[in-house]
Amino acid sequence: MGDAAQWVAYRGKELVAFAEVYFLDAENAGIGLVDVVVHPAARRSGIGTALLHAVLPELRARDRRSVEGWQVVAGSAGEPWAEALGFRPVRTIVRQALVVAEADRSRWDLTVPVGYRVVRWADAAPDALLDSYADARAAIHDAPLGDSGYQWPAWTAERVRAAEAEARSQGLEQRTVAAVHEETGDVAGFTEVCVHPRRPDWGYQRDTAVVAGHRGPGLGRCVKAHMIRWLLAEWPGLRRISTTTGAENAHMIRVNRELGFSSLPAMIAVQLDLDALLSRGTRRA
Repeated sequence: MGDAAQWVAYRGKELVAFAEVYFLDAENAGIGLVDVVVHPAARRSGIGTALLHAVLPELRARDRRSVEGWQVVAGSAGEPWAEALGFRPVRTIVRQALVVAEADRSRWDLTVPVGYRVVRWADAAPDALLDSYADARAAIHDAPLGDSGYQWPAWTAERVRAAEAEARSQGLEQRTVAAVHEETGDVAGFTEVCVHPRRPDWGYQRDTAVVAGHRGPGLGRCVKAHMIRWLLAEWPGLRRISTTTGAENAHMIRVNRELGFSSLPAMIAVQLDLDALLSRGTRRA
């Protein structure tokens, strides 16, 4: 993901807003990923816009050319605020959540398709599967990104190990369930979920992908069902798993629904060139 930094805004002694910025790296080194949150009681007073503009010099110093925000909830106060600043919508992101107490557990009783076996691991991929797992991760490139400037990572074995190390440094426990093709021994599909020890009731779904030549037998649904059962067996306090999917990815949205995920308000990703944002000056938030 890259480095991150935070800014906060106070009204007197009261913290009323914060901004978090991820300085994306590698293919996305020109993007600053920004999230600005203002307490509802402090909105429409210019605090959010002032906080955003406080971030811009650091974006410039790190040679970012565009600013993207992926956390604008459709229909929320953030949507007209971003529009007034000149941001344009570039992608709609569907949010879904599995509420364990409300789910029909029989939906997760899926057998592994013939010709495949399920392998699972925590933290780090087995050395024997590392190369094919890196190749399988590249299958996510088929997922559309709308008009966002973001590019999917070019996965290699070295990059997988770096991502695993980054998750460990953040205190995340990352679980992976993979479908391995029996004939070739290659990873044909996988799914990832992260759980933080300080939030053992909440799991966050990361990537799920199936290699193009192995699509059709239901591997995506299979590995996600096995993941849910594994998580609940080892994290009995888990209450919820959340996931996001590009609105164009109707197949994965349907798979999630079949597993018991319900829909939440969508999010809108927005984008604006940094130069354009700098030239607009401040407006009331």
